[in-house]
Amino acid sequence: MPGNIGRQTVILLDAPLVAGDYNVETRDWAHATDTVVYGCTIDYAAATESKTAGDQTITTAELFMPRRAPKVSEWQRVRWDGRTWEVDGVPDDTQQSGPLSGQAVRLLEVAG
Repeated sequence: MPGNIGRQTVILLDAPLVAGDYNVETRDWAHATDTVVYGCTIDYAAATESKTAGDQTITTAELFMPRRAPKVSEWQRVRWDGRTWEVDGVPDDTQQSGPLSGQAVRLLEVAG
């Protein structure tokens, strides 16, 4: 990982809100817009596997954005390493990390 610090590329996915069943707004991921972000640092953080009722794997990753990158919200998704990740919770505020730091985002993938 040390050789990849600040050299990775991710794609932010932002889906528009559309009217769903029973007047509930949902995200239309089939028509999501892509935003390419260069200069990121990202790595796998943890993985767990469950074999009880059904096989399931939960994987987490940490994404550190460059300081001028677009702001990520908890409603977006991130494409990296051939996978599409959910944003897990509210990303850390960039101002709390110092003036040269970018946003820190925790990612989650549930498979199975």
